[in-house]
Amino acid sequence: MTDLTIKNGDLNLAASLYGPEGAPAVLCLHGIAGSRDTWEETVRRYEDRLQIWTLDFRGHGHSDRAGSYLVEDYATDAAAALDFIRRPTIIISHSLGAVTGAFLAQQPHAHLKALFMEEPPYFFGEAAVFAKSGNDKRFDAVQKMLIAMREKGAGLGEYLTAAGEAPAPQGGVQADHASLRHILSAASAMMRQDPESWTPAKSTAALEGFKGDAPLKVPAMLVRADPKLGAGFAPEHEARFMAANPAAKVEMIEDAPHRIHATTKAQPRFYELLDAFLSQNRDG
Repeated sequence: MTDLTIKNGDLNLAASLYGPEGAPAVLCLHGIAGSRDTWEETVRRYEDRLQIWTLDFRGHGHSDRAGSYLVEDYATDAAAALDFIRRPTIIISHSLGAVTGAFLAQQPHAHLKALFMEEPPYFFGEAAVFAKSGNDKRFDAVQKMLIAMREKGAGLGEYLTAAGEAPAPQGGVQADHASLRHILSAASAMMRQDPESWTPAKSTAALEGFKGDAPLKVPAMLVRADPKLGAGFAPEHEARFMAANPAAKVEMIEDAPHRIHATTKAQPRFYELLDAFLSQNRDG
């Protein structure tokens, strides 16, 4: 593994590189509450045969904080990474990262080869859809918690408690359903995240620049969570997505919440789908 800095204008973006030189390239993009090390298990699964890049978006992980946190801004971060890789690249992405990947796939970016999306909040830039999500109150609470923890100088233990004891939609708490490594990853992401990055996410502002009805111009798969567990991509959105993208594939994983890749029970099916997608799109 090699840690790198990717420039996006005046911003320094943190990235890590794994795998053999010349192997098919993959770029992993995290969600709004994550950082690049959320993909550790994914890296270990494929690093023997793929060259994998993981990126911290602006205001997350070890990347610089920024003055704006809109999907258009995150897309410039991902585009800077693709330009740095400078060859055909498959994007693996979660939540905000998945919408960011879709933003680039609609152009498409010259180096974007295929797009695997986990739980994109695809139509959350629309007021009616966002209002149903309840994310205004949920994200406001997260932002206030992060600000309060910064002000009191909270240590790692307190962030671990906040990440591990957060209620889980499956019942119990997050630590009941995710590995200790994923809980540590979530705590680390909380420690480093710019709380201001939550401000546009509390309304439609963060994703208004993304048009969900525009077609994707690269091969794509969308993996969605179980709607009874707070899915970001709702069942009623599938027909609308497929109308714009008839060649894409959509799969739902039963008993999976929004963070599918970080949920122990959901991981076997998640990686079964990802294995197949990578096998179909890595060559050629």
